[in-house]
Amino acid sequence: MLTKLILSATVVLLANTCNNKTATEKEQQDTTVTAAPSQQAPAADKPDPWSFIQKKRWNLIQLDGTTLEQSGIWLDFDTAQKRFSGNGGCNRVGGNYDADNQQIKFNQVISTRMACVDQAANERESSFLRLLSDHTYTFDIADQTLNLYDSGKVVLMFGMTDKPVATDRQ
Repeated sequence: MLTKLILSATVVLLANTCNNKTATEKEQQDTTVTAAPSQQAPAADKPDPWSFIQKKRWNLIQLDGTTLEQSGIWLDFDTAQKRFSGNGGCNRVGGNYDADNQQIKFNQVISTRMACVDQAANERESSFLRLLSDHTYTFDIADQTLNLYDSGKVVLMFGMTDKPVATDRQ
């Protein structure tokens, strides 16, 4: 009786494993079929991602493969002026950018030069500025992140947050 029970359980597990592989393969085929037409569509038919990007603040959560927690590094984008501004962790940063629906090129990156007491934050900021300065990246927005790629590798990953509400200064 115990042998029959074990044999039955094994058959059920094997059957489920085979069914899961078939379902996974089918999902991949469905994804491939649905992804192919969008890749062939001309860029003009795709929605402009920058109308979304400009509405959010983008906090750096990964720098050249290293995950960061509360780095203090963030960027905001002004699509009308083709400018970005933010914080490098210690200093204010800004500059110009050129972008389309697939690529962004950072130009004329500047920063203030205040001393940074935390050596790790200072090194992070220096790395961040080097990665921005006069570099072109492909990008995408996925799962509330803005991912910048160089040669297919994620170099900078930003998490999305709401922009702070502007206050009147008098």
